[in-house]
Amino acid sequence: MGPPIVDIGILTIRDDEFRAVLKAFADDHGIYKGRHREYTLRTTDAGQGARYRLAILRQIEQGNGEAQEAARDLIDDLQPSLLLVVGIAGGLPSDDISLGDIVLSTRVHDFSIEARKFQDETTYNVGGGPIAKEIASGIANLSARESELGDWWAELPLQPTVNLAPRNLYGPRNWQREVRQKLQLHHGKNVADRTPAFAAGPIASSDRLVKDPKVLFPWITSARGILAIEMESAVVHRATRDRTPMLSIRGLSDIVGLKRQDAWTKYACASAAAFTRAYLQTRPVPVRESEGPMVVPVPHITPREEPEDRAAELEEGFANLIPLRHFPDTLYIAPATSKTRKQSWFLLNKGASDKSADYIPGAWTVYEGNLYSFVDPERSRLKKIIDVGGLDQFNTKEWAFSEDENKRRLFVHLLKAALREDLWSQGVRYCGDQDVYAFMGRPDEPPRRLKYANVKMRSTVTVVSHYEHKSSKSGKPHKYLRHAAFQGRFRFMGGEWHLEITPTYRFTYNGKDLDRYHENRLSGIKRFERNRSVLSQLLLWQAVLRAPWTRADRLRLLEFAPLVSFRFSSGVDESSLTALDAPSIPPSGDKEIEG
Repeated sequence: MGPPIVDIGILTIRDDEFRAVLKAFADDHGIYKGRHREYTLRTTDAGQGARYRLAILRQIEQGNGEAQEAARDLIDDLQPSLLLVVGIAGGLPSDDISLGDIVLSTRVHDFSIEARKFQDETTYNVGGGPIAKEIASGIANLSARESELGDWWAELPLQPTVNLAPRNLYGPRNWQREVRQKLQLHHGKNVADRTPAFAAGPIASSDRLVKDPKVLFPWITSARGILAIEMESAVVHRATRDRTPMLSIRGLSDIVGLKRQDAWTKYACASAAAFTRAYLQTRPVPVRESEGPMVVPVPHITPREEPEDRAAELEEGFANLIPLRHFPDTLYIAPATSKTRKQSWFLLNKGASDKSADYIPGAWTVYEGNLYSFVDPERSRLKKIIDVGGLDQFNTKEWAFSEDENKRRLFVHLLKAALREDLWSQGVRYCGDQDVYAFMGRPDEPPRRLKYANVKMRSTVTVVSHYEHKSSKSGKPHKYLRHAAFQGRFRFMGGEWHLEITPTYRFTYNGKDLDRYHENRLSGIKRFERNRSVLSQLLLWQAVLRAPWTRADRLRLLEFAPLVSFRFSSGVDESSLTALDAPSIPPSGDKEIEG
C-alpha cells in the first residue's frame, strides 16, 4: 500500500511546540514511517461534519537548513494540500496585538541575505514573497468567520503576568519606552483581562535569532507592516513554492525589547496550537477523501496478500534522474558591452584591486549582444558589463517551457551555470576538461568524508581518497587523489526538467589537474563496481543536491526533488552486491593513504 492520504501537514520546530500541537489534536492516533521521516497522524474537524487528516512533524534539530529539509521531506512523503508552520515568534510593540496573540503570515520577508561593507550600514536583499492567493484570501476574510472559529481560547491556561521592571527591558531608551507603553496598554494593572486576538500580515524571517532592536530598524523601514519575527518560515516558503501552499501560525511569546519569560513561551505554544485547530474548522483547502478512520499503511506485502507460491517482495528502484523542483522566477536581460563570456570576465576583472569586494554571480551568459542572468546584475559587479538603462525582467518560465528551441537551449546554459554556482558552495567543482562535477580536495588535506542517507540507513563515504603508487622500476612513490564525481545533463521530459546524473570518478595528482594515469585508473575501478555501488553514488549526489543551504550571503538557485523512483519485483541476492567504497584499493593494487 502507498502512503496515507493527508490533507494538512503541520511542521513544528521546538519540543514544546510539538507537544502543544499533539495536545490540541488528540483524535485518531497513528504513526507513518515515510521514506524520509516518521510522522504522527491525527484527524480534526474540517467543518460541516468533515474531517481532515493531519501529519505532524517535529524537526530533528533547530535551524534553517533542517526546517527546509523537513518541509521538503514532508511534501515528498505525503503531498499534503496545505503545510502549516505552527509555533512561537517574537513580536513588535503594537497597539493591536501583544503577548499570547496569534499572527498569520500573509507574506514572508526573507532577510537571510545581507551585505556588510566597511563604514556602511547593513543592507538586505529581501527575498520571500506572498503566500498562495487562495489561502491569503481566506485569511483576509477570517474576521467575518469568527463564529466558525468559536471560543478557540477557552481551554488555554490563565495568561501570565508581564514584568516590566527595568532589568527586563533592553535596547535603546526610546525603544524601551515604546515597549513599556504598548505592553501597559494590553497588560497594565488597570486593564481588564483580555482574550487572545489574531491578526494577519507580513512576518520577517532570517537565519538567526534576532534580539537586538537595532537589527530590526532596517527591516522595519524596508518592509513596513511586519507583525512577527522568527527563523524558519523563509526557508519553508522556499521549499513549498510552486508545490504546496504554506501558512505560518505563530503565537507571540515575547516582544523584542522585553526579555522572554518561560511562562509566556508555554502560553504562546498552546495559543498557536489551539488557534490552528479552530482555523482548520473553516476548511481552508478541500478535504481530499470522505470521512473515515485513519489508515496507517503497512510498508510491505503481508503474508495474506501473497500468493501461495510466495512471490518476491517489491523493491524500490531509482532512475538516474532528479527532478528540478525550482529555478529562479526572474530572468534578467540587458544589452552587454562585450560579445563573449570570456571578454566579459576580462572586463569584470579589469582594474579590480580587490576582486572579493563585489560578488560576481556565475549564473549568467552572453548571447547575441545581450547578457542573460538568473541574478539581478545591478546588485553585483555585472553592472559593469551591461547598459543598465536597457535592463529588463521576464518570467523565466517563458524560456524554460518555450516551444522555441533557442530559448530552451539558452535556459539550459543558465541552468548549468547555476548548478556550477550552487555546487561550488557545497564543495564541488565543475571540471571542464572532463565535463564532470567533482568533490574538491588537495594532497595536503585529509581524506574527505561525507554522511548521507543510503537506502535503509545513514552511511559515511569517502568522497576524496588519497592513494600512493610505487613504481616497480624506480621505487619512487607517486601520490594521487580519487574524487567522487558525476556528469550532469539537463533533460526536458514529460513537461518537466530533470538533471540526469551519471556517477564517475576523477583522479588528480594535485587535487585539480588530471593524473596522467586517470583513464587507466577509471576503467579499472569501473570493472569492479556493480549496481549497488552505482545506486549508492546516486543517493550520495542526491544528498548533495538537496543538502540544507548554509550560505548566508546568497540564495540557492536550483532546488531538486528526490530521485525518480519505482517499485519492482526482484529475486536478486543482495549479498552479491557491493558497497560504494568497494574496492577501497584501486585495481592497480596501489595503497590507500588514511588521514
